[in-house]
Amino acid sequence: MNVAENIMKRGLSLALLLALLLSVAACSGDDDHREAAEQATQNEAEPLPEPPDSQASVALQNLLQTIEDTQQKFVTPQMGVTDAYTAGEANRLIAHILHTGLQFWLEANPSRPQFKQYVTTNRKLLGDNPDSIYYFAAINDDQTYVIRGNIGAAVFTSFTVEAGSQEGNAAHRSVSSISDNEMNIDAAGNYEITVSRRKPKTGDWLKLEEGASQITTRHYHESKLSIAADPTAQMDISISVIDPEPLEPYGGDELVAARLNHVANFIKGHAPMAMTPTTPELAKKFGWITLEPNTIAQPAQWISSKDENAYGNTHAYYSYGPYQLDENQALVIEGRFPAARFANLVLWNRYMQSYDFANRQISLNRNQITYEEDGSFRIIVAHQDPGLPNWLDTEGREKGQIYWRWVFPQTEPEAPTARVVDFDELDDLD
Repeated sequence: MNVAENIMKRGLSLALLLALLLSVAACSGDDDHREAAEQATQNEAEPLPEPPDSQASVALQNLLQTIEDTQQKFVTPQMGVTDAYTAGEANRLIAHILHTGLQFWLEANPSRPQFKQYVTTNRKLLGDNPDSIYYFAAINDDQTYVIRGNIGAAVFTSFTVEAGSQEGNAAHRSVSSISDNEMNIDAAGNYEITVSRRKPKTGDWLKLEEGASQITTRHYHESKLSIAADPTAQMDISISVIDPEPLEPYGGDELVAARLNHVANFIKGHAPMAMTPTTPELAKKFGWITLEPNTIAQPAQWISSKDENAYGNTHAYYSYGPYQLDENQALVIEGRFPAARFANLVLWNRYMQSYDFANRQISLNRNQITYEEDGSFRIIVAHQDPGLPNWLDTEGREKGQIYWRWVFPQTEPEAPTARVVDFDELDDLD
């Protein structure tokens, strides 16, 4: 039966039911029942009022359509999604991007910005780091702002101005950056940074230029408990605007529509970044990415702070590549950390989302590692606990990614070695 026939049948059934109610009421002489049935028939015939014309309603439908379009484009075999398991990962990422877009842009006001936390234990994207707290603030390129804060227990703090993300779009280049190596920090850990087109006469400065649209902050820690695993962890940080524009009346329907469209733009811009498979050409361009499972690429720096890429920490060296392990296999990684401000490694899924760091050990910073007598390390990536130090828990995932960071290393990092062994052989390692 087609849809039209089904509707007709339901309508006919409803009419017969109403007629029966009227008949029963008439036979019983119950005036109340008869009046109720007649009113029901009258209500059935009256059309519902049309909803009001609303830009916000149209924008919400556009947002829903954007989610559907993203799903249809990226949750496909052409994008490497060939099974239900991977489809689940892909749809989860889309939900996380939506969650972040709502957090950043639904109530964003670049004229009076606020720092919003980028990553939490249950919202992850763009290569999150369990040993860092990140913040985002949407800004205008022609205003002057002041950032104030305290470095707290962070071993590395940095601020980056990025361009291209107006109205929720994805940033595509870095404009300027400053780290705690260059900042004036008092004995109590306090700092103040001016963000503006014109350089101030004194103090720390983040330069703005045409197209500047957001500030990303990084606060790396090397604590025994990964800082992001603590849901209460926050940095002492604020941003305020100098000579703010006068407050305007609430924008109502038009304002809500614009902001919903910004959320849709966020999804359109960030889904391709996270969901497009890495090609050999892109891996070669970056230089520190390998596509061969169970190998570690030679670490290298982000392409350039002025390149078309954004979101990378230009003060760091990186290495990135996949692991692939059968049920009874383990990956043994051995190496040394150079002297540096910070270093760690993290397990991600294919979409640059970390595993469950709130409940599992899926990353290791230098203060979480047990070292050999000669100062080297041995890390075990495995599906089950081997009873040895430095176990990284795969959550039972046979495939995943391993991502390394070295911040301000004093010497160029060497790639650790990696080898696959049978799980039962781990106790016999030299």
